[in-house]
Amino acid sequence: MNILHISSTDLRGAGSCVLALNTLLNAKGHHSRLVVVFKTKSDSAVTGFFRSINPHLKHWIDEAILQFGKIQSYLAVGKTDPDYYFYNLDERKSNFSAKAILKKAGFKPDVIFVHWVSRFVNTAEIRELHRLTGARIFWVMVDNAPITGGCHYPWKCRGYESDCSDCPALLSGSKKHIAQRNFALKKANIPNGLHILTLSSMDKFRAEKSCLYASHAVDVIYHPINEQIFHSVSSSGARRYFNLPEGKKIIFFAATDLNERRKGYVELQEALKILAQKTSDRGENSNDCMFIMAGKTLPATQKNSAVPTKYLGYLSEQEMVLAFSAATLFVCPTLEDSGPGILGQAMLCGTPTVAFASGAAMDMIQTGNTGYLARLGDSADLAEGIKYVSGLPAEKYVAMKTNCRETGMETCSFQAVGKRIEKLLAI
Repeated sequence: MNILHISSTDLRGAGSCVLALNTLLNAKGHHSRLVVVFKTKSDSAVTGFFRSINPHLKHWIDEAILQFGKIQSYLAVGKTDPDYYFYNLDERKSNFSAKAILKKAGFKPDVIFVHWVSRFVNTAEIRELHRLTGARIFWVMVDNAPITGGCHYPWKCRGYESDCSDCPALLSGSKKHIAQRNFALKKANIPNGLHILTLSSMDKFRAEKSCLYASHAVDVIYHPINEQIFHSVSSSGARRYFNLPEGKKIIFFAATDLNERRKGYVELQEALKILAQKTSDRGENSNDCMFIMAGKTLPATQKNSAVPTKYLGYLSEQEMVLAFSAATLFVCPTLEDSGPGILGQAMLCGTPTVAFASGAAMDMIQTGNTGYLARLGDSADLAEGIKYVSGLPAEKYVAMKTNCRETGMETCSFQAVGKRIEKLLAI
């Protein structure tokens, strides 16, 4: 089957999701290709309208594009609340045409997967792709942009259930109408039969509640993770690699941008303070625990950490496997997310996880089975979860690690997602 993926980027979380799905489908024997705006990968199955000549510049270029987008956003819609990530500025405009995308792809697809397409194409061009090819259209919700009038993370706002009027992301009163206008254009342009694929049950619920997709099919597929890469390795060897002490309980936290509010670093730091205080109150040594974190930049509040801390920097996939294996537990304090995909990585590495009840954590984390699911935003409960998992008797801890791997295999592994995709393609 000829399959085309379109995505603005092959970087960051959105890029990793589409690259994994593209790789998975090619491994299944399909002719699957990805078209992006700016190609940074050496993958021959990826084609870009533009390409980074120097691969060492890709993260710098990615950051430059993000900063340009912020300036463009301010000029178009005025001041916004950054927590909502209002990137879809004007649904009337598309930077590339459907014909240009098909020409770049070089074949006529039977199926088109739409991914993160901000500043790439709008729904009018998606409809045109459908008209020109007759292909089935799947839209993978790597965040919530497909269901809103412009924001990527709606938090508690439920404007997408009606028409996105009075958008809380737009702080200028004269610009409030833009989200409602974008929403109306999406509703008019979304092609019949478009199938929404979400990365969590939480997003499935949101998509089904969205006014845009009341008559469209919605299914969950999870962020695909290669189980051949992400698996448990020797904890002792992993700790030696990072020069971590053998006798301590290691709490691991990672995110591409550690300073994003939605990633919950502030709430995690509060949880660590609570944990350290309770440990001190019991007369125990708080130095028995160590906190390690990985990401592109050091958090602004890192110096206030309540437990011994080590910053590992930005890690490769192979180094992430080592970090998961070195850790006693992974903590995911994400407050608003469609995944994140890192949860699946932790599960497949057999690393018990403590997480807030948000996104895919609500599907993968079961207290006492694969970790601890804390109340959303409740740092005290997050601290309780860290204490619970790190204090498990050896036998129960080993059983939990086994449960994590099994959960990962059943939900987000290439094997599991591949089976789900094949069923959807066969419908």
